[in-house]
Amino acid sequence: MSSIINYAKKVVTPSQKLQQKKQRIDKKVCGLISQNIKKYPIVGFELGGSYAKGTWLPEKADIDIFVKFNKKTSEKDFRSIGTKIGFESLKKYKPYTRYAEHPFVEAVVNGTKVNVVPCYDVNVGEWQSATDRSVHHTKFMSKKLTNSMKDEVRILKKFFLHIDVYGAELAKEGFS
Repeated sequence: MSSIINYAKKVVTPSQKLQQKKQRIDKKVCGLISQNIKKYPIVGFELGGSYAKGTWLPEKADIDIFVKFNKKTSEKDFRSIGTKIGFESLKKYKPYTRYAEHPFVEAVVNGTKVNVVPCYDVNVGEWQSATDRSVHHTKFMSKKLTNSMKDEVRILKKFFLHIDVYGAELAKEGFS
């Protein structure tokens, strides 16, 4: 059994070369966002999702960037400014709008999907949008997951992908 698990770990662990590629993309996009948020009342931004937690799979390596708004920002400004920042930052990469509870911007940067997602800068439990939890979840999991646990998460994700139940999209109603 341990030989199977060791083989599975090798299959689901991104190579050093791929990790370096994602880091270059992450730095490039974060630099673009940093330049574009200066003209808006933004608290800051953070990496989120499986890339930030170190649980991403080689074949499913999106980079999620959460743009943090002051909790007093109107929902209208939250939506419109969040989208503007995404489009302005990713303009070289043919960005497009995607929707969850609210719009966010996605583009493919050097073969990697990048999502620029607005969220409110709130304390735990004071959620104003569905994405507000994401930043806190990433911080919590980053503190709690050991390297061994990250391997186990990637193996589970790979299994879920294989049986087609991975993904939080409404159409999928799966696990994420």
